[in-house]
Amino acid sequence: MERIGFDRALTIENFSVVAFFFLNTVFLPAGLLYTTLLTPLFLLFLAKQRNLRAIIWYLALSLPLTWFYLTHGADRSSYLRSYFLFSSAAIFTVWIYHFLRQHIKKPALYFRTIATYNALFTGVALLFFLTAAGKQIFWSLEPIHPAIPTIPRLKMLVYEPSFYAFQLAPVVLYYFLAYMFSEGYKYLAALCLLTVSLVFSLSFGVIGGLMIAVLLVIFLHFFKLIRLRKLFFATFYLALGLIGLGLAAFYLLPNNPLAERIDMIANGYDTSANGRTWEAFVLAWKILEKTNYLLGAGLGQIKEVGQDIIVNYYNYEGAWADVVRIPNAMAETLATFGILGAAARLVAEIGLFFYTRVYSNYYRFALFIFVFVYQFTGSYLTNIYEYLIWVLAFLPVFSQFNKEYIHNPGRKWKS
Repeated sequence: MERIGFDRALTIENFSVVAFFFLNTVFLPAGLLYTTLLTPLFLLFLAKQRNLRAIIWYLALSLPLTWFYLTHGADRSSYLRSYFLFSSAAIFTVWIYHFLRQHIKKPALYFRTIATYNALFTGVALLFFLTAAGKQIFWSLEPIHPAIPTIPRLKMLVYEPSFYAFQLAPVVLYYFLAYMFSEGYKYLAALCLLTVSLVFSLSFGVIGGLMIAVLLVIFLHFFKLIRLRKLFFATFYLALGLIGLGLAAFYLLPNNPLAERIDMIANGYDTSANGRTWEAFVLAWKILEKTNYLLGAGLGQIKEVGQDIIVNYYNYEGAWADVVRIPNAMAETLATFGILGAAARLVAEIGLFFYTRVYSNYYRFALFIFVFVYQFTGSYLTNIYEYLIWVLAFLPVFSQFNKEYIHNPGRKWKS
């Protein structure tokens, strides 16, 4: 991994990247980020650069909707609180779009910084794993399923392992493709270290989404990519390794917790997987039945309207009765903004896919597939890291992954 510079400007920039990725939730209650508290600063930056057009459009659309929801029974307190969080995410998304557009080559530097510090923090997490008290800082000890023994899962310093894995996904994908398309083994060490951290998170949704993205890109460009020797052999050995791992997990050690989890997912008995996928849409539709099919319940109203629906559906008792949410970004969009909101989201994503020619760049194409799939299995409406991934997919970043460059016989890899 490339050495990090120590001049003052770069040090401040690297610290900001590390803080954004690893420290954004430290000491804060669930759902709140330090970037949320910095919203006025992002708005000030946009105003100074005269980039407020998107914010004006956002207000022109959201304020009439706010009036509609508040005059049709939405709880004022929960709505306004959620509107602030959603607006904060919108402002951050607009700011990061303009920032990265003006510094189009910076993401590669940021990814190297994240990979470097992630390796360092993973080492620290492994040391903390050896102590009973320290283990809870970097690792999640929550059981994946009541019937499966607890498996420690790496979460770093954020809320949960899947959140950490989702943050790591675009970096892992970058190093995977960089290793595949470059000469030599420059990116292999970083890729291996990132993969280890991702596996330690045991986030099947993120890992599965990345695998789907990579395999679909390879399948759609099979006759072009199969000519790349490294990609051919890497794909072959990866498939061979996965088959070997599967045989070992299910036949040599059939009672291990990991095999039991995979078996429950495959047979539809895993409550976590079900809750993040099809059950999320069932609950969203039940909420629409009590509110408005076209426009939904409104921001912050899932807990207000869906309290009895979700509690009765899962037969929650005790402290679990307060866990009222839909852990799926698309299903939450459906419940919050109705059929029109969910349709608008899909139209915007697919429209921007073609408008920005996402398909012309292998990295952006794979990243788009990953986040498009993942929104049906996880995330949430105010997840700024999801919006950051969408921005990366729609901006012309990482030109070294452009198809015409990859397949140019005289190309020299640009890091």
